[in-house]
Amino acid sequence: MADPPRKGRPRGAAGFGWRAFFHASATPVFVLGRNRRVRYVNPAWEKLAGVSLEEALGLVCSARRHSSPLAAALAPTPEALAGRADTSRRAAPPNRTGPPWWDVSFVPLAAADGLHGLVGTVRVVGAPVRAASRVIPGAVAALREQHAAAYTPDLFPPRLAAQLRLAGQTTAPVWLVGEPGSGKHTAARTIHHAGAARERMFVRVGGAELQPYLVESLFWGHGGLAGTDRVGTVYLADPAALSRDVQQQLLDLFTDDRPGTPRLVCGSVRPAAADVDAGRLLPEFHTQLSVLELTVPPLRERADELPRIVSRVLEALGAPPDCDDATAAVLAAQPWPGNVRELAGALAEAVAAGPLAREHLPRELRVRAGLEKPVEESLTLEPVLAALEKRYIERALARSGGNAARAATLLGLSRGALLRRMAALGIAPASRPPSGGGWRGSPAA
Repeated sequence: MADPPRKGRPRGAAGFGWRAFFHASATPVFVLGRNRRVRYVNPAWEKLAGVSLEEALGLVCSARRHSSPLAAALAPTPEALAGRADTSRRAAPPNRTGPPWWDVSFVPLAAADGLHGLVGTVRVVGAPVRAASRVIPGAVAALREQHAAAYTPDLFPPRLAAQLRLAGQTTAPVWLVGEPGSGKHTAARTIHHAGAARERMFVRVGGAELQPYLVESLFWGHGGLAGTDRVGTVYLADPAALSRDVQQQLLDLFTDDRPGTPRLVCGSVRPAAADVDAGRLLPEFHTQLSVLELTVPPLRERADELPRIVSRVLEALGAPPDCDDATAAVLAAQPWPGNVRELAGALAEAVAAGPLAREHLPRELRVRAGLEKPVEESLTLEPVLAALEKRYIERALARSGGNAARAATLLGLSRGALLRRMAALGIAPASRPPSGGGWRGSPAA
Protein backbone atom coordinates (compact mmCIF):
# COMPACT_ATOMS: atom_id res chain seq x y z
CA MET A 1 0.00 0.00 0.00
CA ALA A 2 1.39 3.34 -1.08
CA ASP A 3 2.12 5.97 1.51
CA PRO A 4 -0.50 8.73 1.62
CA PRO A 5 0.72 12.00 0.14
CA ARG A 6 2.10 14.40 2.69
CA LYS A 7 0.33 17.71 3.24
CA GLY A 8 1.51 20.40 0.85
CA ARG A 9 3.05 17.95 -1.64
CA PRO A 10 1.53 17.79 -5.15
CA ARG A 11 -0.22 14.45 -5.71
CA GLY A 12 2.13 11.90 -7.19
CA ALA A 13 5.27 13.87 -6.32
CA ALA A 14 8.07 12.13 -4.47
CA GLY A 15 9.24 15.44 -2.96
CA PHE A 16 8.16 19.04 -2.76
CA GLY A 17 9.39 20.99 -5.80
CA TRP A 18 9.43 24.54 -4.45
CA ARG A 19 10.66 26.03 -7.75
CA ALA A 20 7.80 24.41 -9.69
CA PHE A 21 5.42 25.53 -6.95
CA PHE A 22 6.44 29.20 -7.31
CA HIS A 23 6.58 28.91 -11.09
CA ALA A 24 2.92 27.92 -11.18
CA SER A 25 1.88 30.77 -8.87
CA ALA A 26 0.00 33.74 -10.33
CA THR A 27 1.43 35.92 -7.56
CA PRO A 28 4.67 37.71 -8.50
CA VAL A 29 7.37 36.29 -6.21
CA PHE A 30 11.04 37.21 -5.82
CA VAL A 31 13.78 36.04 -3.47
CA LEU A 32 16.64 38.18 -2.17
CA GLY A 33 19.84 36.90 -0.62
CA ARG A 34 21.39 38.33 2.53
CA ASN A 35 23.27 40.89 0.39
CA ARG A 36 19.93 42.10 -1.11
CA ARG A 37 20.74 40.60 -4.50
CA VAL A 38 17.98 38.93 -6.49
CA ARG A 39 18.36 35.14 -6.35
CA TYR A 40 15.07 34.06 -7.95
CA VAL A 41 11.92 35.47 -9.61
CA ASN A 42 8.93 33.53 -10.88
CA PRO A 43 7.27 33.92 -14.31
CA ALA A 44 4.46 36.08 -12.83
CA TRP A 45 7.12 38.54 -11.60
CA GLU A 46 8.88 38.46 -14.98
CA LYS A 47 5.63 39.35 -16.73
CA LEU A 48 4.86 42.17 -14.29
CA ALA A 49 8.31 43.75 -14.31
CA GLY A 50 9.07 43.08 -17.98
CA VAL A 51 12.45 41.64 -16.96
CA SER A 52 13.58 38.05 -17.41
CA LEU A 53 15.07 35.88 -14.68
CA GLU A 54 18.49 36.02 -16.35
CA GLU A 55 18.40 39.83 -16.42
CA ALA A 56 17.16 40.12 -12.83
CA LEU A 57 19.67 37.78 -11.20
CA GLY A 58 22.25 39.69 -9.20
CA LEU A 59 20.29 42.98 -9.14
CA VAL A 60 21.04 44.81 -5.89
CA CYS A 61 17.72 46.03 -4.47
CA SER A 62 18.46 49.36 -2.82
CA ALA A 63 16.82 52.77 -2.56
CA ARG A 64 20.07 54.66 -2.96
CA ARG A 65 20.25 57.69 -5.22
CA HIS A 66 21.77 55.91 -8.23
CA SER A 67 19.60 52.80 -8.03
CA SER A 68 17.28 51.97 -10.89
CA PRO A 69 13.51 52.41 -10.39
CA LEU A 70 13.13 48.61 -10.31
CA ALA A 71 15.85 48.18 -7.67
CA ALA A 72 14.27 50.95 -5.56
CA ALA A 73 10.81 49.36 -5.82
CA LEU A 74 12.14 46.02 -4.49
CA ALA A 75 14.40 47.47 -1.78
CA PRO A 76 13.74 45.82 1.62
CA THR A 77 12.35 48.05 4.35
CA PRO A 78 14.26 48.60 7.62
CA GLU A 79 11.61 46.48 9.36
CA ALA A 80 12.24 43.57 6.99
CA LEU A 81 16.01 43.87 7.41
CA ALA A 82 15.46 43.76 11.17
CA GLY A 83 13.74 40.39 10.78
CA ARG A 84 10.09 41.42 10.85
CA ALA A 85 7.55 40.91 8.07
CA ASP A 86 6.56 44.18 6.43
CA THR A 87 4.70 45.66 3.46
CA SER A 88 5.48 48.91 1.68
CA ARG A 89 3.70 50.74 -1.15
CA ARG A 90 6.05 51.76 -3.97
CA ALA A 91 5.64 53.53 -7.30
CA ALA A 92 5.63 50.94 -10.09
CA PRO A 93 8.78 51.24 -12.22
CA PRO A 94 9.61 52.93 -14.49
CA ASN A 95 6.77 55.38 -13.77
CA ARG A 96 7.82 56.86 -10.47
CA THR A 97 4.83 59.19 -10.10
CA GLY A 98 2.01 56.57 -10.04
CA PRO A 99 -0.50 55.12 -10.45
CA PRO A 100 -0.16 52.17 -10.55
CA TRP A 101 1.64 51.31 -7.33
CA TRP A 102 3.16 48.11 -6.03
CA ASP A 103 2.41 46.79 -2.56
CA VAL A 104 5.65 44.90 -1.90
CA SER A 105 5.55 42.43 1.02
CA PHE A 106 8.71 41.03 2.61
CA VAL A 107 9.02 37.85 4.69
CA PRO A 108 12.46 37.56 6.34
CA LEU A 109 14.23 34.17 6.40
CA ALA A 110 16.15 34.03 9.66
CA ALA A 111 19.24 31.88 10.19
CA ALA A 112 21.46 31.10 13.16
CA ASP A 113 23.95 33.74 12.02
CA GLY A 114 21.39 36.41 11.21
CA LEU A 115 19.20 37.22 8.22
CA HIS A 116 19.54 34.53 5.56
CA GLY A 117 17.40 36.26 2.92
CA LEU A 118 13.91 37.52 2.13
CA VAL A 119 10.95 36.28 0.14
CA GLY A 120 8.93 39.04 -1.46
CA THR A 121 5.58 39.27 -3.24
CA VAL A 122 4.10 42.09 -5.28
CA ARG A 123 0.47 43.20 -5.51
CA VAL A 124 -0.51 45.83 -8.07
CA VAL A 125 -2.70 48.62 -6.70
CA GLY A 126 -4.52 50.98 -9.06
CA ALA A 127 -4.47 50.85 -12.82
CA PRO A 128 -2.66 53.40 -15.01
CA VAL A 129 -5.08 56.00 -16.34
CA ARG A 130 -4.59 56.98 -19.94
CA ALA A 131 -4.48 60.71 -20.60
CA ALA A 132 -7.43 60.56 -23.00
CA SER A 133 -9.69 58.87 -20.42
CA ARG A 134 -8.99 61.17 -17.48
CA VAL A 135 -11.98 63.11 -16.22
CA ILE A 136 -11.11 66.80 -16.49
CA PRO A 137 -13.15 69.36 -14.51
CA GLY A 138 -15.14 71.76 -16.65
CA ALA A 139 -13.28 74.84 -15.38
CA VAL A 140 -9.93 73.26 -16.22
CA ALA A 141 -11.15 72.23 -19.68
CA ALA A 142 -12.39 75.77 -20.36
CA LEU A 143 -9.07 77.25 -19.24
CA ARG A 144 -7.23 74.79 -21.47
CA GLU A 145 -9.33 75.77 -24.49
CA GLN A 146 -8.75 79.44 -23.75
CA HIS A 147 -5.02 78.86 -23.59
CA ALA A 148 -5.01 76.82 -26.81
CA ALA A 149 -6.89 79.62 -28.61
CA ALA A 150 -3.82 81.83 -28.18
CA TYR A 151 -1.73 79.43 -30.29
CA THR A 152 -3.35 79.06 -33.68
CA PRO A 153 -1.73 78.72 -37.12
CA ASP A 154 -3.10 82.09 -38.26
CA LEU A 155 -0.39 83.74 -36.14
CA PHE A 156 2.01 82.95 -39.00
CA PRO A 157 2.21 83.61 -42.76
CA PRO A 158 -0.24 81.51 -44.81
CA ARG A 159 2.35 79.07 -46.14
CA LEU A 160 3.85 78.40 -42.71
CA ALA A 161 0.36 78.18 -41.19
CA ALA A 162 -0.51 75.38 -43.62
CA GLN A 163 2.73 73.57 -42.77
CA LEU A 164 2.00 73.84 -39.04
CA ARG A 165 -1.49 72.39 -39.54
CA LEU A 166 0.04 69.47 -41.45
CA ALA A 167 2.66 68.96 -38.76
CA GLY A 168 -0.09 68.85 -36.14
CA GLN A 169 -1.77 65.96 -37.96
CA THR A 170 1.38 63.82 -37.88
CA THR A 171 3.60 62.48 -35.12
CA ALA A 172 6.87 63.01 -37.01
CA PRO A 173 9.64 64.97 -35.25
CA VAL A 174 9.82 68.62 -36.33
CA TRP A 175 12.85 70.92 -36.61
CA LEU A 176 12.02 74.65 -36.49
CA VAL A 177 14.60 77.09 -37.89
CA GLY A 178 14.45 80.80 -37.14
CA GLU A 179 16.20 83.80 -35.63
CA PRO A 180 15.99 84.38 -31.86
CA GLY A 181 12.58 85.78 -30.96
CA SER A 182 10.99 84.94 -34.32
CA GLY A 183 8.35 82.67 -32.78
CA LYS A 184 9.76 79.12 -32.79
CA HIS A 185 8.37 78.46 -29.31
CA THR A 186 4.94 79.73 -30.40
CA ALA A 187 5.11 77.56 -33.52
CA ALA A 188 5.92 74.50 -31.39
CA ARG A 189 2.92 75.20 -29.15
CA THR A 190 0.75 75.62 -32.24
CA ILE A 191 1.81 72.16 -33.48
CA HIS A 192 1.08 70.72 -30.04
CA HIS A 193 -2.42 72.18 -29.79
CA ALA A 194 -3.24 71.09 -33.34
CA GLY A 195 -2.18 67.48 -32.73
CA ALA A 196 -3.55 64.39 -31.06
CA ALA A 197 -1.43 64.99 -27.92
CA ARG A 198 -3.05 68.35 -27.12
CA GLU A 199 -4.77 66.87 -24.03
CA ARG A 200 -1.37 66.23 -22.47
CA MET A 201 1.32 68.64 -21.32
CA PHE A 202 3.67 70.79 -23.40
CA VAL A 203 7.16 71.08 -21.90
CA ARG A 204 9.98 73.38 -23.04
CA VAL A 205 13.61 72.42 -22.37
CA GLY A 206 16.43 74.85 -23.13
CA GLY A 207 19.56 73.03 -24.27
CA ALA A 208 21.79 76.08 -23.80
CA GLU A 209 20.16 77.12 -20.52
CA LEU A 210 20.68 74.00 -18.39
CA GLN A 211 23.72 72.03 -17.32
CA PRO A 212 23.86 68.48 -18.76
CA TYR A 213 23.19 66.87 -15.37
CA LEU A 214 20.05 68.99 -14.97
CA VAL A 215 18.78 67.88 -18.38
CA GLU A 216 19.41 64.24 -17.43
CA SER A 217 17.59 64.77 -14.13
CA LEU A 218 14.68 66.47 -15.90
CA PHE A 219 14.19 63.52 -18.25
CA TRP A 220 15.37 60.49 -16.24
CA GLY A 221 15.35 61.61 -12.60
CA HIS A 222 12.65 61.03 -10.02
CA GLY A 223 9.30 61.79 -11.71
CA GLY A 224 11.15 62.69 -14.93
CA LEU A 225 9.64 63.25 -18.35
CA ALA A 226 10.79 59.84 -19.60
CA GLY A 227 8.79 58.01 -16.95
CA THR A 228 5.33 59.53 -17.41
CA ASP A 229 2.65 59.45 -20.07
CA ARG A 230 1.35 62.90 -19.20
CA VAL A 231 3.66 64.80 -21.56
CA GLY A 232 2.45 65.17 -25.13
CA THR A 233 5.15 67.37 -26.69
CA VAL A 234 8.69 68.29 -25.67
CA TYR A 235 10.07 71.45 -27.27
CA LEU A 236 13.87 71.21 -27.18
CA ALA A 237 15.50 74.58 -27.84
CA ASP A 238 19.02 74.48 -29.30
CA PRO A 239 19.72 70.74 -28.98
CA ALA A 240 23.21 71.22 -30.44
CA ALA A 241 24.22 72.97 -27.20
CA LEU A 242 23.80 69.70 -25.29
CA SER A 243 26.67 67.30 -24.73
CA ARG A 244 26.92 64.37 -27.12
CA ASP A 245 26.17 61.93 -24.29
CA VAL A 246 22.87 63.65 -23.53
CA GLN A 247 22.11 63.87 -27.26
CA GLN A 248 22.53 60.11 -27.53
CA GLN A 249 20.22 59.50 -24.58
CA LEU A 250 17.60 61.76 -26.14
CA LEU A 251 17.94 59.88 -29.42
CA ASP A 252 17.30 56.60 -27.61
CA LEU A 253 14.25 58.11 -25.88
CA PHE A 254 12.55 59.76 -28.83
CA THR A 255 13.22 56.98 -31.32
CA ASP A 256 11.59 54.46 -29.00
CA ASP A 257 8.19 53.32 -30.27
CA ARG A 258 6.81 52.47 -26.85
CA PRO A 259 3.37 53.93 -26.01
CA GLY A 260 3.41 57.23 -24.19
CA THR A 261 6.66 58.53 -25.70
CA PRO A 262 6.21 62.31 -26.13
CA ARG A 263 6.56 64.01 -29.47
CA LEU A 264 9.76 65.99 -30.07
CA VAL A 265 9.91 69.46 -31.63
CA CYS A 266 13.36 71.08 -31.86
CA GLY A 267 14.14 74.75 -32.36
CA SER A 268 17.41 76.21 -33.62
CA VAL A 269 18.81 79.22 -35.45
CA ARG A 270 20.43 76.81 -37.94
CA PRO A 271 19.21 73.79 -39.90
CA ALA A 272 20.06 70.43 -38.38
CA ALA A 273 22.42 69.64 -41.28
CA ALA A 274 24.46 72.77 -40.54
CA ASP A 275 24.92 71.78 -36.89
CA VAL A 276 25.95 68.27 -37.99
CA ASP A 277 28.52 69.68 -40.41
CA ALA A 278 29.90 71.90 -37.64
CA GLY A 279 30.33 68.86 -35.39
CA ARG A 280 27.90 70.17 -32.77
CA LEU A 281 25.09 67.67 -33.40
CA LEU A 282 24.94 63.91 -33.79
CA PRO A 283 24.08 62.93 -37.38
CA GLU A 284 21.12 60.85 -36.17
CA PHE A 285 19.44 64.04 -34.94
CA HIS A 286 19.33 65.18 -38.56
CA THR A 287 18.32 61.85 -40.10
CA GLN A 288 15.80 60.73 -37.46
CA LEU A 289 14.66 63.75 -35.43
CA SER A 290 14.29 66.45 -38.09
CA VAL A 291 11.86 64.72 -40.42
CA LEU A 292 9.91 67.96 -40.99
CA GLU A 293 12.08 71.09 -41.17
CA LEU A 294 10.09 74.34 -41.10
CA THR A 295 11.43 77.89 -41.30
CA VAL A 296 9.94 80.66 -39.16
CA PRO A 297 10.58 84.00 -40.96
CA PRO A 298 11.93 87.05 -39.08
CA LEU A 299 9.60 89.95 -38.34
CA ARG A 300 11.30 92.27 -40.86
CA GLU A 301 10.10 89.95 -43.64
CA ARG A 302 6.50 90.17 -42.37
CA ALA A 303 6.00 93.94 -42.60
CA ASP A 304 2.58 93.54 -44.21
CA GLU A 305 1.44 91.41 -41.27
CA LEU A 306 2.59 93.87 -38.60
CA PRO A 307 -0.89 95.35 -37.81
CA ARG A 308 -2.35 91.88 -37.27
CA ILE A 309 0.60 90.79 -35.14
CA VAL A 310 0.33 93.94 -33.01
CA SER A 311 -3.38 93.29 -32.44
CA ARG A 312 -2.75 89.70 -31.35
CA VAL A 313 0.03 90.76 -28.95
CA LEU A 314 -2.20 93.46 -27.44
CA GLU A 315 -4.98 90.91 -26.94
CA ALA A 316 -2.54 88.60 -25.17
CA LEU A 317 -1.54 91.53 -22.92
CA GLY A 318 -5.19 92.18 -22.05
CA ALA A 319 -5.15 95.60 -23.75
CA PRO A 320 -7.52 96.95 -26.42
CA PRO A 321 -6.24 95.70 -29.81
CA ASP A 322 -6.28 99.20 -31.30
CA CYS A 323 -3.27 101.02 -32.73
CA ASP A 324 -3.52 104.57 -34.16
CA ASP A 325 -1.71 105.60 -37.33
CA ALA A 326 1.01 107.58 -35.52
CA THR A 327 1.92 104.61 -33.31
CA ALA A 328 1.75 102.21 -36.24
CA ALA A 329 4.17 104.41 -38.20
CA VAL A 330 6.72 104.27 -35.38
CA LEU A 331 6.38 100.48 -35.14
CA ALA A 332 6.70 100.05 -38.91
CA ALA A 333 9.93 102.08 -38.93
CA GLN A 334 11.76 99.61 -36.68
CA PRO A 335 14.20 96.93 -37.90
CA TRP A 336 13.15 94.64 -35.01
CA PRO A 337 16.41 92.71 -34.56
CA GLY A 338 14.75 90.87 -31.67
CA ASN A 339 11.74 89.97 -33.84
CA VAL A 340 8.33 89.29 -32.27
CA ARG A 341 9.83 88.96 -28.79
CA GLU A 342 11.21 92.51 -28.98
CA LEU A 343 7.88 93.80 -30.33
CA ALA A 344 5.97 92.15 -27.48
CA GLY A 345 8.34 93.67 -24.92
CA ALA A 346 7.97 97.16 -26.41
CA LEU A 347 4.16 96.90 -26.45
CA ALA A 348 4.09 95.60 -22.87
CA GLU A 349 6.15 98.61 -21.74
CA ALA A 350 3.87 101.00 -23.65
CA VAL A 351 0.55 99.68 -22.30
CA ALA A 352 1.98 99.67 -18.77
CA ALA A 353 2.28 103.47 -19.04
CA GLY A 354 -1.32 103.91 -20.21
CA PRO A 355 -3.34 103.47 -23.42
CA LEU A 356 -1.19 102.55 -26.41
CA ALA A 357 0.14 105.78 -27.86
CA ARG A 358 3.27 106.94 -29.64
CA GLU A 359 4.58 108.85 -26.61
CA HIS A 360 4.28 105.70 -24.45
CA LEU A 361 6.56 103.61 -26.66
CA PRO A 362 10.15 103.06 -25.45
CA ARG A 363 12.38 106.04 -26.16
CA GLU A 364 14.79 104.09 -28.36
CA LEU A 365 11.92 103.31 -30.76
CA ARG A 366 11.03 107.00 -31.03
CA VAL A 367 14.69 107.83 -31.63
CA ARG A 368 14.93 105.21 -34.41
CA ALA A 369 11.81 106.67 -36.02
CA GLY A 370 13.40 110.15 -36.02
CA LEU A 371 10.91 111.67 -33.59
CA GLU A 372 13.54 112.46 -30.96
CA LYS A 373 17.26 113.14 -31.01
CA PRO A 374 19.56 110.74 -29.21
CA VAL A 375 21.13 111.98 -26.00
CA GLU A 376 24.80 112.70 -26.63
CA GLU A 377 27.16 111.19 -24.14
CA SER A 378 29.02 113.80 -22.12
CA LEU A 379 32.80 113.85 -22.62
CA THR A 380 33.52 116.34 -19.80
CA LEU A 381 36.50 114.98 -17.91
CA GLU A 382 36.39 117.04 -14.70
CA PRO A 383 33.31 115.36 -13.07
CA VAL A 384 34.72 111.94 -13.83
CA LEU A 385 38.08 112.74 -12.26
CA ALA A 386 36.44 114.38 -9.23
CA ALA A 387 34.26 111.33 -8.60
CA LEU A 388 37.26 109.00 -8.90
CA GLU A 389 39.35 111.17 -6.56
CA LYS A 390 36.55 111.29 -3.98
CA ARG A 391 36.18 107.51 -4.09
CA TYR A 392 39.91 106.94 -3.47
CA ILE A 393 40.05 109.43 -0.59
CA GLU A 394 37.05 107.80 1.10
CA ARG A 395 38.63 104.36 0.73
CA ALA A 396 41.90 105.61 2.24
CA LEU A 397 40.04 107.19 5.19
CA ALA A 398 38.12 103.97 5.76
CA ARG A 399 41.31 101.89 5.69
CA SER A 400 43.08 104.25 8.14
CA GLY A 401 40.17 104.38 10.57
CA GLY A 402 39.49 108.05 9.79
CA ASN A 403 43.03 109.24 10.59
CA ALA A 404 43.86 111.94 8.04
CA ALA A 405 47.63 111.66 8.49
CA ARG A 406 47.67 107.92 7.79
CA ALA A 407 45.22 108.36 4.89
CA ALA A 408 47.49 111.01 3.36
CA THR A 409 50.43 108.61 3.59
CA LEU A 410 48.41 105.90 1.80
CA LEU A 411 47.54 108.37 -0.98
CA GLY A 412 51.04 109.81 -1.31
CA LEU A 413 49.92 113.30 -0.25
CA SER A 414 50.78 115.66 2.55
CA ARG A 415 48.23 115.98 5.31
CA GLY A 416 47.49 119.56 4.36
CA ALA A 417 46.93 118.71 0.69
CA LEU A 418 44.54 115.94 1.69
CA LEU A 419 42.54 118.27 3.94
CA ARG A 420 42.23 120.81 1.11
CA ARG A 421 41.02 118.17 -1.35
CA MET A 422 38.53 116.85 1.22
CA ALA A 423 37.09 120.33 1.66
CA ALA A 424 36.88 120.87 -2.12
CA LEU A 425 35.12 117.55 -2.68
CA GLY A 426 32.75 117.94 0.26
CA ILE A 427 34.16 115.06 2.31
CA ALA A 428 33.40 115.65 5.98
CA PRO A 429 36.21 114.93 8.45
CA ALA A 430 35.71 111.96 10.76
CA SER A 431 34.27 112.65 14.20
CA ARG A 432 36.73 112.65 17.08
CA PRO A 433 35.89 109.94 19.63
CA PRO A 434 36.84 110.59 23.27
CA SER A 435 39.55 108.40 24.78
CA GLY A 436 40.97 108.63 28.31
CA GLY A 437 39.64 112.16 28.91
CA GLY A 438 41.40 113.65 25.86
CA TRP A 439 41.21 113.72 22.03
CA ARG A 440 43.29 111.47 19.86
CA GLY A 441 44.60 112.78 16.58
CA SER A 442 44.21 116.19 15.01
CA PRO A 443 40.91 118.09 14.63
CA ALA A 444 40.75 116.92 11.02
CA ALA A 445 41.42 113.30 11.86
